[in-house]
Amino acid sequence: MSKVGDILGKIVGGSAGSIVDSIGNVADKFITTGQEKAEFKAEVEQEINRHLEAITTAANTEMESARSREVQIATSAEAPLINKIITPVLALGVIILTFTLFYMVMFKSWGAEKDVVIYILGVLSAVTTQIIAYYFGSSQGSRDKSETLKKIINQ
Repeated sequence: MSKVGDILGKIVGGSAGSIVDSIGNVADKFITTGQEKAEFKAEVEQEINRHLEAITTAANTEMESARSREVQIATSAEAPLINKIITPVLALGVIILTFTLFYMVMFKSWGAEKDVVIYILGVLSAVTTQIIAYYFGSSQGSRDKSETLKKIINQ
């Protein structure tokens, strides 16, 4: 597998990593010389790299725009108080609810509804993880991941 195929395989769990090889296998049917095959494969790798970079840039832009929107609302003199506090209040409420359910699951006996409560707790745990990541470092991690991907692609 090529270097780009290896990178894509690591990023998306192997399914996209074989794209270059699959396209190469199809191209083998109509490209006859070794030089043409190498040129074609290089073009495919370049196109995949371009798309991967565009996807990464779009994801980073979306996260930064959500954060900048929140900062603009929080610092705006014209924004009503409810607009300024709704996001952090909802986030805090979800976190409190999650920890309350954790406590209840650990120290309370449940009947038949225990499975439902555990399912809800799993969903709330996932949401809490996203909230924590949003408020405490997701953008730095995304930025570091983007830098690493760019370094790997440019090697």
